[in-house]
Amino acid sequence: MASTTDKRKESLEERRRLIQAARNASARAYRISKALDLPVQVIKDGQIIEKSADGSVKSIKTIQRVKSKMNLKKGTVLCLKPKG
Repeated sequence: MASTTDKRKESLEERRRLIQAARNASARAYRISKALDLPVQVIKDGQIIEKSADGSVKSIKTIQRVKSKMNLKKGTVLCLKPKG
């Protein structure tokens, strides 16, 4: 039976791999979009910005931060299934 420490190490390693895979996928999608002269939308300084292939930059929308009204503690289980 694996110890709790081993399970935590495996969980951290799995999380690191997932983060790296997401970064690789994002970078690849960005390169492909640039190669196909497609605009790319990014979030920078609280705004959604569209970068065109010709180098022009256009601000699309300002994002307002919303503070959550819920206080969650470590270990809280969230249910993502709709009720009903």
